[in-house]
Amino acid sequence: MTVKRIGLHGARILILEDDYLLATDLQDALEAAGALIVGPFGEEEEAQAALAEGTLDCAFVDVNLGAGPSFAVPHELVGQNIPFVFVTGYDAETIPDAFADVVRIEKPVAAGRVVAAAAGLLQRSSEPSV
Repeated sequence: MTVKRIGLHGARILILEDDYLLATDLQDALEAAGALIVGPFGEEEEAQAALAEGTLDCAFVDVNLGAGPSFAVPHELVGQNIPFVFVTGYDAETIPDAFADVVRIEKPVAAGRVVAAAAGLLQRSSEPSV
């Protein structure tokens, strides 16, 4: 049974972003809309540990955490059927074809765009499969 949410209230959202100011901006915007933030994390290992520990509703993931593009966490999110958005300064060509359908939000990110993206992810994940 899927529980309908009003806005982002109670949604557990992971943030993987190594830029402190952007991570806190994402966190502030999502918390103001009622989300519960897991993180923010600046390293893949921290995010992977959080993925192993609990249930998430969706995630916001930076492509480059300082050592170049990495897609270990996105692969894990796909494996766990957790919807996510890339938050990145990279262009679409940097994203592997396996993630072609994943929404990519370019930095800098407006708070309204973040909340709308999270709401879209949550809405799609709560729709019944056909």
